[in-house]
Amino acid sequence: MEKKKIEEAIKRMCEPGNEEWNHQYVFPDNIKTRKEAVNSPGYNLNKWKRLKPIFDEIKVKNKTFLDIGCSDGYYSVELAKLGAKHVLGSDLDELRIKRANFAKKVLNIKNVDFEVLDLYKIPENKFYDVTIGLGLLHRIPDMEQCIERMCSISKCVIVEFKTLRGNGNDFKDHHTSSKSNKFNKLYKTPTVQYVKKVFRRFNFVDFEVYEDKNSHLNYPRTIIVAKIDSSE
Repeated sequence: MEKKKIEEAIKRMCEPGNEEWNHQYVFPDNIKTRKEAVNSPGYNLNKWKRLKPIFDEIKVKNKTFLDIGCSDGYYSVELAKLGAKHVLGSDLDELRIKRANFAKKVLNIKNVDFEVLDLYKIPENKFYDVTIGLGLLHRIPDMEQCIERMCSISKCVIVEFKTLRGNGNDFKDHHTSSKSNKFNKLYKTPTVQYVKKVFRRFNFVDFEVYEDKNSHLNYPRTIIVAKIDSSE
């Protein structure tokens, strides 16, 4: 695809009235989907620096992945580039899926697909080697049900989320939206112990926890890799 056509398409998917691209892609000819990079640890380029060693450790190659709430699809694309057998990126926002499919086309990635798809409408017989929810848990009103559903279709679940400091089995309920976009509402920020407690209900008891202990944010971001009890 020609440079001018790529740039025009990126612009069209921000206008009129649409929010800027959530993910920063760098396409050929140094074409970027965002005008400026974002320093927040929640944005994709910064988050990927923490995630890449974790995915290297679990050996992505030849595994299937489900990326829930994939937004513009950056992490799904990166997993596909690492050699995943297949990645399905899902989101409820049609515009974000449109952007993700555009990125797939520009980068010519074959082993990834993107769909507007509700997690709870995935067929019961579908199963993935790894299910991931990055920046998801604190953005949904049904955190516990979401974890339950992820556990039912995979033996390994990776979540990354804003975290309530402390060791209690608790969460903070924010009640209202933190942003105007309906998909960016801040519902709950759980402690690490709370999330682990929910996973344990479904026999996920093998945990690797990656906390950002140097963060000065009110709600630092934690990554948990949860695996099912191998004896089950």
